[in-house]
Amino acid sequence: MMALPVSTKAPLVLLKNKVSAKVTSLPVTPSTKSELAGSVTEIVVQNNNFSNIPMLMPLLAQLSQDDRWFVWIAPPVLLPKQLLADAGIDLNKVILLNPDNKHSTFALAKQALSTGTSHSVISWPGYLSEKELNELENAAKQGQSHGIVIRRRQHS
Repeated sequence: MMALPVSTKAPLVLLKNKVSAKVTSLPVTPSTKSELAGSVTEIVVQNNNFSNIPMLMPLLAQLSQDDRWFVWIAPPVLLPKQLLADAGIDLNKVILLNPDNKHSTFALAKQALSTGTSHSVISWPGYLSEKELNELENAAKQGQSHGIVIRRRQHS
């Protein structure tokens, strides 16, 4: 397994502030819809060891090239800005949202997917029920966005 190089001296990810209940005030720029728009992709990781994040960097870089926002919700670690920029991620198009006692990761993802202002929404929600996954898919269809849910493998 590859270790994740994290510098404590580098500035951290883009935004780290309180979240408002609405994400709808973001400017919308027309973009070409990807074939993944309106869908949700699940990525299941074996455990809480997020040393596999470097494997996701090319995907994250590609997703940051669209004209609309690329929303990250509740990432398990804050990666240094320089590491993200070096991987090709356009930090000017990334919005970081963190849940609070009024807005769960699921609620933020559903809102961000449905508004149409984001081409992709990546979230780390923990466990989601089949009903919640269906709600995210419906929100993604409504907003013509692509949802990416990264979660830990559930053991029976």
